[in-house]
Amino acid sequence: MNGDALLTRAFIFAGRCLRAGGFGRRAVALRVTLLVLAWAVAGLAAVACAGESVPASLISAGAFHTCWVHAGSNVECWGTNGDGQSRAPGGEFRAVSAGGSHTCGVRTDGTVDCWGRDEDGQSRAPGGEFRSVSAGGFHTCGVRTDGTVDCWGKDEDGQSRAPGGEFRAVSAGGAHTCGVRTDGTVDCWGRDEDRQSRAPGGEFRAVSAGILHTCGVRTDGTVDCWGRDENGQSRAPGGEFRAVSAGGLHTCGVRTDDSVDCWGNDEAGQSRPPGGEFLTVSAGGLHTCGVRADDSVDCWGYDEYGQSQVPGRESGGEFRTVSAGGLHTCGVRTDGSAECWGFDGHGRARAPGGEFRAVSAGVNHTCGVRTDSSMDCWGSDDYGQSRAPGGEFRAVSAGERHTCGVRTDGRVDCWGDDEFGKLQAPGGEFRAVSADAGHTCGVRTDGKVDCWGHDGFGQSLAPGGEFRAVSAGANHTCGVRTDGSVDCWGYDGYGQSHAPGGEFRAVSAGERHTCGVRMDGSVECWGDDEYGQVSAPGGEFRAVSAGTHHTCGVRTDGSVDCWGDDGYGQARPPE
Repeated sequence: MNGDALLTRAFIFAGRCLRAGGFGRRAVALRVTLLVLAWAVAGLAAVACAGESVPASLISAGAFHTCWVHAGSNVECWGTNGDGQSRAPGGEFRAVSAGGSHTCGVRTDGTVDCWGRDEDGQSRAPGGEFRSVSAGGFHTCGVRTDGTVDCWGKDEDGQSRAPGGEFRAVSAGGAHTCGVRTDGTVDCWGRDEDRQSRAPGGEFRAVSAGILHTCGVRTDGTVDCWGRDENGQSRAPGGEFRAVSAGGLHTCGVRTDDSVDCWGNDEAGQSRPPGGEFLTVSAGGLHTCGVRADDSVDCWGYDEYGQSQVPGRESGGEFRTVSAGGLHTCGVRTDGSAECWGFDGHGRARAPGGEFRAVSAGVNHTCGVRTDSSMDCWGSDDYGQSRAPGGEFRAVSAGERHTCGVRTDGRVDCWGDDEFGKLQAPGGEFRAVSADAGHTCGVRTDGKVDCWGHDGFGQSLAPGGEFRAVSAGANHTCGVRTDGSVDCWGYDGYGQSHAPGGEFRAVSAGERHTCGVRMDGSVECWGDDEYGQVSAPGGEFRAVSAGTHHTCGVRTDGSVDCWGDDGYGQARPPE
């Protein structure tokens, strides 16, 4: 098996790991190695658009980097830069294409400039004038002003051996290339082991070559895909589109109503686009970016290299609340918008638009109470934990595989996995509820704490007396009594239930640690500190939330500060 074939197999294996939930801590090093190796070969082409008025080449998502052309015609790139692929040269451009480890752009004078990896000559652009350019894995192709296609770089599979004749568009994929001729037919060349180069007949307006599949927009606006379909990336939905972009294991397109639709693998959230109107979209390796109708850029999906962090985006303001989950964190800003950061598997960190009063980050999902008191959940729904019931709520708490909320009449309603009976909320009125892995606790209107669900460590055996607040951790529970003292019960193997003396105004129980806000605004934590999750910074806070291995708090100035494990960016709050 040659090097390209081996690395292509590596990408497919990485995709299988993703689909099987291989984003766990133990798989991180293997995952990144596989994807970097595979994408060194499998850089993607620019988005294919079906209309000349659509700025297809303004944005391009590559393997682990993204580039776009500003209104001022300069190119800006972000994400990984190990080969210089994100170090855009100065000058004016009218188009850009981000590949695996290199980038190419068409300048306003028609010449092509490339930067980044060049061991196979993929960044050694020939002279002359071009209308468009597309950067693939280790090769690049462009359409000259006379309609001929010129390719350069690696040619082991014939991907750089362009046929003669006139073309109006070209797209370089992993190890194959496709183009739309002036008569509307699609011609492909290069690797064809998954039939990705076997284009169907008929007329097309646009084409986009991915790593092992290809998609095109027909003249009637429908999308047709061919090639590998293991992740559903070639199973295009019906309806009319004006642009399509084939990524690594997923595909995205812009419909005629300007909305974005994606299909295929979604383990990093790359196929879960935000709402709103878009001019164009570009599907990369495990992330996607698009240009909105107001010319702003929005990205979603995998972000370990910053490829989904659009530079220069304005902050949404200060935060009112924050909630630390398993590998992600969410908060409600002062304008009511919900914002999440960290790992986005199943879309858990892809908060919907609109205004929220409260948000709660669980292990694999998130739920929030909107200003109209309705409940909205997103992320994993394997156990129904994101299937929120209708009606009005005033509070919510997302656990590991279940969610509970307090309705406006004080009743507690729970949904999701019911192992250990954690959904069996008792009757009566509650003012707060807290759900975690196997049990749930709530504070009744008379101040009594009631718990239900798993009780293997006594975490559901609440002591008597009156409480102001309660927080359920993995196997322990803590509450703030009316006199300000903190009381904890349940598992104490890491000292997480060994609360210090003194007065507190809030408490939050995590997996193996607990944190609280004292009356003077300082945060104090106790329990396991393997990742620094107990090492709280100084200063005044008004709220704190303990996650699995990280902690976040809202300071009195509205800024969010996080500490502890940051393997997925969950402790790196936005500004």
